[in-house]
Amino acid sequence: MMAVDQLPALSLPTDALSRCRPVGGELRAARRRLGAKAIAIALVTITSYLTLVFVANGLLVALPAAVLLVVGLVATSTGVMHDANHGAFGHRSLNRTLAFSADLLGASSWLWRQKHHVLHHGNTNVVGVDTDIEQMPFARLAPSQPWRPWYRYQHVYLWFLYGFLTLQWLLFSDFASLATGRIGTQPIGRKPRRSDLVGLFAGKALHVGWAIVLPMMFHPWWVVVTFYVACSWTVGLVLAIVFQLAHCVEDVEFLDPTAPRRGNDFALHQLRTTADVACDTPLVGPAAAWLMGGLHHQIEHHLAPGIPHTAYPRMAARVRQVCDDVHLPYHVHRSVWSALHAHARWLKTMGARDSMAPAP
Repeated sequence: MMAVDQLPALSLPTDALSRCRPVGGELRAARRRLGAKAIAIALVTITSYLTLVFVANGLLVALPAAVLLVVGLVATSTGVMHDANHGAFGHRSLNRTLAFSADLLGASSWLWRQKHHVLHHGNTNVVGVDTDIEQMPFARLAPSQPWRPWYRYQHVYLWFLYGFLTLQWLLFSDFASLATGRIGTQPIGRKPRRSDLVGLFAGKALHVGWAIVLPMMFHPWWVVVTFYVACSWTVGLVLAIVFQLAHCVEDVEFLDPTAPRRGNDFALHQLRTTADVACDTPLVGPAAAWLMGGLHHQIEHHLAPGIPHTAYPRMAARVRQVCDDVHLPYHVHRSVWSALHAHARWLKTMGARDSMAPAP
């Protein structure tokens, strides 16, 4: 990690990205694979949900169904909702329909796009702008953020807090953004249309309906609440970790708002602030790659967010070759376990009092 004024003068050939992107038949094939995967995810999610609600009458069936439901919901978030909100399915109407899966999971797809597209992708790891690295007062994720005494233990307690990500979306953060007109400290780019508000409230109502109300018609309320909280917490934990492994780890950089990141500087900024995760480990690697929805290729996603994640493996080889040719940074964790350890070390480093923190 380097301070902003220590960054080396690097450059990226102007045609480098165009040579890395999939085109023509390769892109069409990637979209077909994306569609097939979305259908498979839907089948896993719907089948496990129906089994849990209408078939399970004991833990022997309920627990495996709940585990599969968590897998389906995580995969829906990473492999369907995320791609659709980026327009990766190709057709606008299909993208908008599948993007509503975020609302069905309890989060406003409209606010998610404001937060994810504008603040995160446009300002990756820019302290004070990228709200994905703003977790205060619960945690400190960047060197220039203020330090507080309880951050000494964030490498222990933050994993537990990660699990409340989805409940936060459902109950607090979306409503807070509507009330204040801000996402974190940043103003929302545009005022919500009536359709945005209808989608937000309808989505939350539908989420509560399928996840809580309907199951309560067939099972005791305390059983439903227990399973809901457990599944929601697990989904939140996995999703939070997937996104943190790319940006809140060693080696990647955290920059101030003066850092150049537009135009010709965009690609280099993404390379400096993002890391991939190699998923080559037998059994665990392919399973993790499927569940992460291509987000182990975060560098490629940040360079070409509208490309289906099913195209990223081939694109990654090209991007890495370009980076090797012109001596640009290309950060990649050796494995999922290596990435998890890197994030844990970063949390501990940022929790230390002497880690470049301003005085409280």
